[in-house]
Amino acid sequence: MTRELPMCEQDEVAPHPTRNYATVLRAVYAEIDPPEGYRVEIVEGQITVSPTPAPAPAHAYITGLIRSAVDAGLPNEFGAYENLSCEEPEIDCYIPDLAVWPRELLRNETHWALPGGECLLAVEVTSPKQARRDYAKAAGYARSGIPMYLLVDRQRQTCVLFTVPEGDEYRERHEIPFGKPVTLPLDPPVTIDTAEF
Repeated sequence: MTRELPMCEQDEVAPHPTRNYATVLRAVYAEIDPPEGYRVEIVEGQITVSPTPAPAPAHAYITGLIRSAVDAGLPNEFGAYENLSCEEPEIDCYIPDLAVWPRELLRNETHWALPGGECLLAVEVTSPKQARRDYAKAAGYARSGIPMYLLVDRQRQTCVLFTVPEGDEYRERHEIPFGKPVTLPLDPPVTIDTAEF
């Protein structure tokens, strides 16, 4: 199931950059020291600076509910972590609100960003005026081979679960309205109660 991303009239999709541009952009990105309360990502080949979501109580509350449900159902070798950098293979580098990683990887990794190919689940909870960016991240998460991307669209009051990555898109997309349970096909499956979202 494929649908067009919600976009503002001012938004344009940037062409995917060349490898040389990607190398330079990542080098610049690695040197940026954002001001307190902000985070820096590379989305669609462009460096973006945005406020960290933590100060927004509703955002933090939803992220916490998801983390509790996911952590409770994960095998011991995996954990759910907030705000860790995730590199996709082309150029982009994201900081998912929540992601599931192998614990061993976090214990031994020394690089500033984790390889997206090691992530089992990425979660983004939208903030006002940034929903389009979170939808655009689906392409990079798919390129990384992340099996599941859960997008909680607070404005539309819908959870969007992307699964079955292939190239730079997910072959399956399921929209679940707030109030209905969302089942993540982890091993074992984890069900998130969205009634409190």
